[in-house]
Amino acid sequence: MSDFSPLNIFKSQAKQLARDQGLKLSVAQETLVQKAGFADYHEFSVVAQRNPKDPRLMVAVFGIKDFPQAINEDDVYADLDLELEDQLSGAIADTNASGFTIDALEVETAAYSDTTGKLTLGLSLTYQGQQDQERMYHGAAFYLKATVELLRRDGIWLLAEEGVVISSSESDADHDRRSEWEHWAQVEEAERGNRITMAQALASELGISVEDAELLSDAEFTANESDEGLVYSYWINLEPVAEGEVRADLLARFGSLEYELGPNFFDDIEHEF
Repeated sequence: MSDFSPLNIFKSQAKQLARDQGLKLSVAQETLVQKAGFADYHEFSVVAQRNPKDPRLMVAVFGIKDFPQAINEDDVYADLDLELEDQLSGAIADTNASGFTIDALEVETAAYSDTTGKLTLGLSLTYQGQQDQERMYHGAAFYLKATVELLRRDGIWLLAEEGVVISSSESDADHDRRSEWEHWAQVEEAERGNRITMAQALASELGISVEDAELLSDAEFTANESDEGLVYSYWINLEPVAEGEVRADLLARFGSLEYELGPNFFDDIEHEF
């Protein structure tokens, strides 16, 4: 059995109690298991092997009902706050804010190693400061993903040495910019979804099939515009590209292979000319 299993940790606690109070080991064990809510040591040992996350066992060995609670135990939260301040000091200096503290924290994952005795927590948290209202805004918060390693020693939880690794960090200013970029990207995507090809536009305008309009897509366009650049309409010259039945049909219906298009003809076309 590994050195840091719940059962081994409990045995160490019982030995310490026996030494401190001059008790037999069996008496110390029974005292602790009954205090934890077990009928006797036999029940405790069975539960420890079959269900090591039993809430009674967790409280007896780790002082908490489940591992995510460890982040709020002893001095862990305060030490984490100080470690974040140290690791983010350079980024904090660029924000024109001060007094940063953990504003919101969520434990997303928790894994305990019987081999090393380390509890690894995956966190999502906000590190929030107070913005100086007299200075230009450069952000006042960081949205972080971090991995935190804790140790259970002498009945308390400790932050392990080099036990905080920030895997991602984004300031609220960066978040706002990204959100704006994503918004306009979505707008552009929506607009692009509503656009049509040149062939589709010509087919609709001239009353021909899209297949026939494909043959006319390379026609020359000329803008009819004012001296100030205001476009009144566009002329399309189909003479060089119209052939066969399409050519005959256009001449029969319009009397010419030059055709005037409205000023907004290109608005919904996928690629403007």
